[in-house]
Amino acid sequence: MPACRRRQTLPGKAVDPMPVTTRLRTLLHKAEGGFDRARWAFKRRTGLIGTPLLVPYRGMATPQGVWIRGRVLEDEGVTTAPHSDSTLRNVWLTLKRYETDEIKGARIAWRALGQSGELVSDGEGYFDAVLPLHPGPETAPWFCVELELLSAPFHEVKPLGAEMKVRRHGRSARFGVISDIDDTIVKTGATNFLKHWRTVVANSARSRTAFPGVSHLYRALAKGGEGPETNPIFYVSSSPWNLYDLFESFLALRKIPHGPMFLKDFGLDRDKWLTGGHDGHKLEMIERIMDAHPDLSFVLIGDSGQRDAAIYAEAARRHEGRVLAVHIRDVTRGILTDHAGEGLAALRQMGIAVTNAETLFEAAASAHEMGLIDADDVESVRKAIEERHGEG
Repeated sequence: MPACRRRQTLPGKAVDPMPVTTRLRTLLHKAEGGFDRARWAFKRRTGLIGTPLLVPYRGMATPQGVWIRGRVLEDEGVTTAPHSDSTLRNVWLTLKRYETDEIKGARIAWRALGQSGELVSDGEGYFDAVLPLHPGPETAPWFCVELELLSAPFHEVKPLGAEMKVRRHGRSARFGVISDIDDTIVKTGATNFLKHWRTVVANSARSRTAFPGVSHLYRALAKGGEGPETNPIFYVSSSPWNLYDLFESFLALRKIPHGPMFLKDFGLDRDKWLTGGHDGHKLEMIERIMDAHPDLSFVLIGDSGQRDAAIYAEAARRHEGRVLAVHIRDVTRGILTDHAGEGLAALRQMGIAVTNAETLFEAAASAHEMGLIDADDVESVRKAIEERHGEG
């Protein structure tokens, strides 16, 4: 049998170890940076520099400190735009959400609990940090971190402040909830690309549809001995941070409990590649939440349109005994993908209570059996579902 021949290379030339996709990402990342520099140079020359906007996201108390995140952008008038039923108007606002003029190198001061400090925004305008604050398990579910924009390169900065709400849980919290957003609480048609983007692009927060019973079940899960927000709720999604204000408004309009959101940063960076990995992002964020609350177990809620069941099963394996229940909303009409089927089977094998249904009634009934919500709450969910079906 002839010996294997070694791969030959030309003298003086090494084999390029960098895959084509990696080189392409690098080139696109450099091109994006060059475009941004040219755009800012043009805006400075033409006097088109806009007004800075300080956008705080909801933060989260952790054993290591208080995690906060926000962004500094030029104000496009999107977050303060009134509701409109005009499809063209909503399409325009969505395009403005994605076509952001982020401000790099902005200085932001923070103050809370008698301490203070400064942060600097990165190349995408984000600031992200764990502050050396330890608020303690007070009864109030939220406390505020005061922010102030001190300076922004090439911009005239007038006094600009904002309040960031930070979630903490008290001693009475029995568990937490981690929920997906798209096709779990809000109908987006994520399994159908065209339908999904039509919903995302052409709808405002007011015109988006919540699944029946969502507000009733989530409020029931959240309430406890310290009031209606005793048990914390967190939202993890592969949607971009550009949609944050829309999701916030949607939760308020539909009376769904607020909670810190863990969305994605879309871009051309080497580690993002436009959208980055769905599985990796969700699992990483779920682990961040669970690590931040080592004394809590969790209820996980998602849908069958993506890989939520498999992701939740992996989270349960990594945090043994800390996943109380999983509900996977059936958006594929009973036709489970291999990943969804395997994920559900793995969860059941671990002894975790699992429901997989088109509505939230089964999840509510299971939560009642486990002592997580009251019988009246199950009835409220059932009535909400029946009323919606009666309207349809």
